[in-house]
Amino acid sequence: MSLETAPFVPELASPDELRAWYEILVAVSVDFPSSPVPSYESYVHQLNQSTSFHGLLRRWDAREEGRLLGTANAIFPTDENSGLALISVRVPDRDRRAGVGTRLLRAMLPQIHEHGYRAIAGTVKAGADGERWANALGFQTVLQRSSHHLDITSADPALWQVEPKSGFRLHRWTDTAPEDLVQGFARARNAIADSPAGESSYRHPNWTAERVRQYEAKTREGGQSHRYVVAVDERGGTVAGFTEIAIVPGQWSHCTQEDTAVLPEFRGLGLGLAMKASMMRWLTADLPRLEQVRTTTASENLHMIRVNAQLGYRTDYTLATVESEVGALAARLDSRGPRAT
Repeated sequence: MSLETAPFVPELASPDELRAWYEILVAVSVDFPSSPVPSYESYVHQLNQSTSFHGLLRRWDAREEGRLLGTANAIFPTDENSGLALISVRVPDRDRRAGVGTRLLRAMLPQIHEHGYRAIAGTVKAGADGERWANALGFQTVLQRSSHHLDITSADPALWQVEPKSGFRLHRWTDTAPEDLVQGFARARNAIADSPAGESSYRHPNWTAERVRQYEAKTREGGQSHRYVVAVDERGGTVAGFTEIAIVPGQWSHCTQEDTAVLPEFRGLGLGLAMKASMMRWLTADLPRLEQVRTTTASENLHMIRVNAQLGYRTDYTLATVESEVGALAARLDSRGPRAT
């Protein structure tokens, strides 16, 4: 196979090239049953984003005689994760085991090295081709996360009729935190750092009010809408916890449950369940086309998995976070020769 890899710039791509990238996404989606596939228009909108909240976003593809065989992207984080590049490689089953993914990895490494990143991490399906490929290249599995979905069309709404304990009130907003709550909200966001992280090098952001505003601006720029429910301690006005949902315009049938966290001094009071239940009541009342909510939770986080089950979530599969030092990975690839598979 004569492979060619090259950087891919979506805004310079032809409609046929964009369609080919979308078809790769559709082809690899069979590995993730029950996970909805975004519409072509929504996917292209996201593809044209050159940055994420974490940092710069760059893309590559692999072709043989013009036919697209695989795609890849790398995020170059700043701040807490400035030494950890986050990558994704997609190769459909029909073109696997022929060196496509490894060639894409080789194509990314020079830029990762030039940016000064010491480690590289990605997420693959545990026990499947992606994890076997990564482990064969020397990546170590450092964290496992369980993927769950809530099927709104078959779930019992009675599961979402949960109110917070006396002394707490729930507050909702879309996209922009109220000025009187943003400081407390930032503190509550930092509680996610207590969640199980295995041996992963990834570090959660150090949230401040300023960083919350930056995140809000970045999500709006990317075309997303985020909804929040927080629990407020009525005795002192402390934001005791929060939960977050991300909605991508054009993907009206499904959304993503993002972080949920409660400050240590308020844990064990059922606030996580109450906030997430309130979010489900809000979503189903407001978004009649919504059919599914998806989320991932560290497999060690048995408490949150139980909370999700109480709301009607079902477990689909396990995801593995894999990591390698950049220098060690480059050396291993060099030892395999120019056509590593």
